[in-house]
Amino acid sequence: MAFGPDGRLYVLSSGGSLAVVASPGAGPRTLLSGLPVALGLAWRDNELYLSVRGSVRHYHLNNGTLSGGGAVVSGLPVNRHQNDWIVPMPNGDFLLGVGSTCDVCNEANPKSASVLRFHSDWSYAGVVVRGARNPYGLALRASTGDAYVTINGQDNLGAQPADHLLRVADGEDAGWPRCWPAFPDGSLHGNCAGVAPPIAVFAPHSSADGIVIDDGAEFGADYADNAFVTEWGTNVGGPSGRRVIRVVLSGSGASEHGQTSDFATGFSHPLAITEAPDGGLLVGDYGTGQVTEIFRTS
Repeated sequence: MAFGPDGRLYVLSSGGSLAVVASPGAGPRTLLSGLPVALGLAWRDNELYLSVRGSVRHYHLNNGTLSGGGAVVSGLPVNRHQNDWIVPMPNGDFLLGVGSTCDVCNEANPKSASVLRFHSDWSYAGVVVRGARNPYGLALRASTGDAYVTINGQDNLGAQPADHLLRVADGEDAGWPRCWPAFPDGSLHGNCAGVAPPIAVFAPHSSADGIVIDDGAEFGADYADNAFVTEWGTNVGGPSGRRVIRVVLSGSGASEHGQTSDFATGFSHPLAITEAPDGGLLVGDYGTGQVTEIFRTS
């Protein structure tokens, strides 16, 4: 879910379609259908890039119509997970999250369980973050030019591990499968030499996915540069997740830290999140098929 250069909201669905919403309250109009599982989209000017299972497709927007659809990246590793969100960077590069092919294993392909960098023409530039089991969400912090990634932890450790947030930095190791962060203190466990500590942690198995970093325009200066993360919830049901978490970022470098708190609850399975042109937060609920705007009332 993201706003295009025409000011309209573009939304991917689990059924393999891309729809556009022209204005708040308007019904969606389907532009593309029959897509492989699509988990990410990004705009650069009038060029749209869709992260679909195993590849990234390119479309051009002209007078409200999309054309093209050829792959600019193909052959990405998929199995248990796949390629996720895309974020354009200020220098023209793109970052792309690619999930692991398993819950716990040693991957043969270095592109698995990684955040990858591509140049502006989508030529491959290498692995930026490795050891990221499922790096679902990526967001740019405009004030610093840094990107942040949400990472889903493994399933087989019972009440652990935490899902977590990292700042994207070249050469970073997120630790999977040999090391994992605990909830709620973020301490690292396992064989953790060289592993980057989390900036913030989220409830185990809550599926911390979508992320946006707010500019504070709607909610005030105290919310500027805060991250907002959707917790989709567990596949087996139960109350874990199903909310939007506020992360107040402070410090820098090795001392950077994020303080988490509940921001919005009452969702079924919140997934996509983006900032609206009026500064409110839009949350796409996978469970209900609704997009809800959150804004300040006083």
